[in-house]
Amino acid sequence: MTIDTLTIIIGAALIGLSLFSVVFTPLIRKPRKDKTDRQNQNDFPSISIVLAVHDGEEEIERNLPKFLTQDYEGQFEVIVVDESSTDNTAEVLKRLKNNYHNLYTTFIPDSSHYISRRKLALTVGVKAAKHDWIIFTDADCSPADDKWLRTMAAKCDNDTELVIGATRYHSDATDYQRLERLMTWWREAYETQHRQVFTYSGHNMMFRREKFVKDNGFLNSLMYLRGEYDFLANEYGETMKTVVAAEPQATLIEDAPSKKTWINDHLYHIETRKHLKHGRLYKTLENADTFMLHLNLTCHIAVIALATVTGNYILCAAAALSLLVNYLIRVIIAGNAMRAANETISPMKIPFLESFMAWRNLSLKIKHSKCDKYDFIRR
Repeated sequence: MTIDTLTIIIGAALIGLSLFSVVFTPLIRKPRKDKTDRQNQNDFPSISIVLAVHDGEEEIERNLPKFLTQDYEGQFEVIVVDESSTDNTAEVLKRLKNNYHNLYTTFIPDSSHYISRRKLALTVGVKAAKHDWIIFTDADCSPADDKWLRTMAAKCDNDTELVIGATRYHSDATDYQRLERLMTWWREAYETQHRQVFTYSGHNMMFRREKFVKDNGFLNSLMYLRGEYDFLANEYGETMKTVVAAEPQATLIEDAPSKKTWINDHLYHIETRKHLKHGRLYKTLENADTFMLHLNLTCHIAVIALATVTGNYILCAAAALSLLVNYLIRVIIAGNAMRAANETISPMKIPFLESFMAWRNLSLKIKHSKCDKYDFIRR
């Protein structure tokens, strides 16, 4: 069988598309380790770790001691704000306070209305804090390493106002949930390091107490039920003053979410993004990643189908080989990313999970479009 010019052109175009498309994946954009290393110095800033909890007795019992026993030579405290829990959270906190001298607790009354209770609780925690640097986190998170606080503190200097670190799901979460969390974090870190903070969906944020108080904290977003990290990062994350803590030791592990919790978190995040600034370039790159992935798949599948129908088996084989090469390259990229992030998802699965991600996101956006806007604000 002779190979005609059209077959050569189409085959070459597919190979070029296959190689070019692998550039469009966040897994190839590993966050760099940003400046500053105080770990070899004697200057350890004083830090207050603030978290709010509502009916979280199990999470507090399991996760809080890992914050309270960090290997850190500076002063630090943990402030837990109870959002009027109805379970045994208060009793658990009381017991833990007897064992840890650096644990402090406060609460907000159940009568608080018209503003986000979570943001109010965190604001109360900041007001109660006695140290210059604040870390916001959640009760369902715990440090991946006992050097977590030391690694975050290593980013503090006179030019830094905001530090964001990774949050990844516990290994009990599904492979899809863990991969999506990693890809989202790498996108957010890339945008932060190359342009300006648009959004931050993790639970591992450090900032200056003085700036929070001076700029009235969550004042501009108190009506929205959630988005506490997104709004704060978007508003306070000035270019060159925000640092990414990309070291594995700076990571927090979040408990595996239930299906309902995972969906609700995404619906709130979709709503929050509508009210943030600086999102044009972030969204452009996000859309380009999705478009190139599916353009590559569509073109290869279309050529394989057409070549099969017309009996051009050389072109069919070339297209199949090109698609296989694309898959293997993505597997290699995924393997490197998993090692860098200390994740254990099989790289062989990841190209398929990536392909499914766009359709899952589309279904969430459709679900969000059917929600009442008052579902996302405090009434």
